[in-house]
Amino acid sequence: MTARRVHAQRGVTLVVALMLLIAITLLGLASMRGTGMQERMSANLYDRAIAFQAAESALREAEALLATGTAGPFNGTVSGLYPKPLPGEDDFANRWESTATVWASASVWWDGADADTRAKAAGAPQYIIEDLGIWPSTPDCDTVTTIAADCLKPRYRITARSAPVSGRPSVLLQTTYRP
Repeated sequence: MTARRVHAQRGVTLVVALMLLIAITLLGLASMRGTGMQERMSANLYDRAIAFQAAESALREAEALLATGTAGPFNGTVSGLYPKPLPGEDDFANRWESTATVWASASVWWDGADADTRAKAAGAPQYIIEDLGIWPSTPDCDTVTTIAADCLKPRYRITARSAPVSGRPSVLLQTTYRP
């Protein structure tokens, strides 16, 4: 009888070993899938950070252009420079959304050793500058009877973006600038 029991248990050992092997394989596959997802998420976060830096560099370049006082004319003839949007003009209310808008390319971003990596991740950064007209530099400075010389100053809206690259994140930044 003992010989018969040993013979019957050999198949059970094989079945248990195969079950454990299947369980370990499934655990390994689930772990690989999770790791792959985390890698894609971190790559997307990296690409977004590069795109943000590209848009920010274009924003800084546009601010530097305005600070020099050499920007202009703001009549749409120079790429990236536009006049004040008028109420009711749908084409110009959100120039950054219009396909007719001609963006100026920023140049500072491409200096350095990582230029090729940045170009693949974010594309060439671009900006537009819109003249918003003359605004009070401090609250209520234009409501007094004698308006100070430095009360009314020009304002500009700068919109910068990392150029859209297929399959990559794109960032759009906007600020109001007063020289």
